[in-house]
Amino acid sequence: MNMSEKESGTSGYSWKLSAFASVASLIGALVTLGEVSPIITGLILLAAVGWGFTARDNKRASDKG
Repeated sequence: MNMSEKESGTSGYSWKLSAFASVASLIGALVTLGEVSPIITGLILLAAVGWGFTARDNKRASDKG
């Protein structure tokens, strides 16, 4: 796989898979809310945001060409 400087390591993933990972992380954060340290919940939410941005970027790339 040939990547340009602006592509991430997840650029080959389907945007739908990335969107699913984002939603799954968000659900995981809600489930763990109050059960584990707030730091852990925050890290899970941070992962959800990251997967959301990945989904957005990969959708734009797939629409572009």
